[in-house]
Amino acid sequence: MAEKNPQNSPADNFAEMMKDFGGAIAEIFNDPGLKERAKEFGQSAADSAKTFASRFKDEDVKKKFKDLGITAKKFGDSVASYFKDDANKTESESTGQDPESAGQSGDSPDGGEDDGQEEPETPGQSGKDEAVIYSVEEKQEGGAKSCGLAKAPVISSSERDRNARITGYCFAIAWSIIFIVFFNFFNKYIAFYIFDSQSDTWIIIPFITSAFSAWLPFVNASLLVSIIGNVVLIINDSYYFNNITNIIMHFFSILAAAALLIIFPFDFTVLPATSVLSAILFPLIWIALIVVIVGLSVGLIVRFIKIIVKAVKA
Repeated sequence: MAEKNPQNSPADNFAEMMKDFGGAIAEIFNDPGLKERAKEFGQSAADSAKTFASRFKDEDVKKKFKDLGITAKKFGDSVASYFKDDANKTESESTGQDPESAGQSGDSPDGGEDDGQEEPETPGQSGKDEAVIYSVEEKQEGGAKSCGLAKAPVISSSERDRNARITGYCFAIAWSIIFIVFFNFFNKYIAFYIFDSQSDTWIIIPFITSAFSAWLPFVNASLLVSIIGNVVLIINDSYYFNNITNIIMHFFSILAAAALLIIFPFDFTVLPATSVLSAILFPLIWIALIVVIVGLSVGLIVRFIKIIVKAVKA
């Protein structure tokens, strides 16, 4: 391995290093072809390093780097001056002085002493200028805040209540559609379910009778009226529209509940332990239907009275 002269240039040292690196790789693999390739690689790398280093000796390249250094220095000076002026401005605002008067008083910006030829300041002028500046800034801030408030969406309480009611109407329509589909096409699932462990299946025992079809027109009419009524309320749910629509929906719901109570299309004798289940389910359904009818009737009467009172007051 050749000894490196400490007086050699960096390019020469780099070339020697690349030659030694190529030779070391060739010795490791002990391949003549690889030795020749490593030698060529080291020589080409050395030549490239010398060419690259020689370019820095050209006067044109030196001038370009010198211009780059001058430009970088100007940029650094401008940045330093900007932050210096910003710091003086912040300090003057904190002390209540005008930034220009703060820069003129004391030492000058270039580090020289003040020549003492500064014009005398009129008493009270600084305070007036500051008051004008602060009043203008406050007006600007107030205008910006008012613009921000004008752009911000403001939802009144009545609009929020209206949105909540519309959500309720949509849910009522969805449930009415679900009940229409269920009562007309899936009423066989109104049944008693028993799990048979031996066959690992569920045994379905329907307890509705053929009279259930006689009740379907009543419930379908009630659900259709509910859908139409809630659509109307989504469009307009003013005081009179709301009460009149609800009175009509309550009336049809009372008819459906009363028809179910009269027809009563349920047969609990098919259930296991009929003596117990029949004794419990029969009175429970009767009581539930009576409570529904009474509640709907009270709601209908109350809304009717509210309409009369409102009309009398008007």
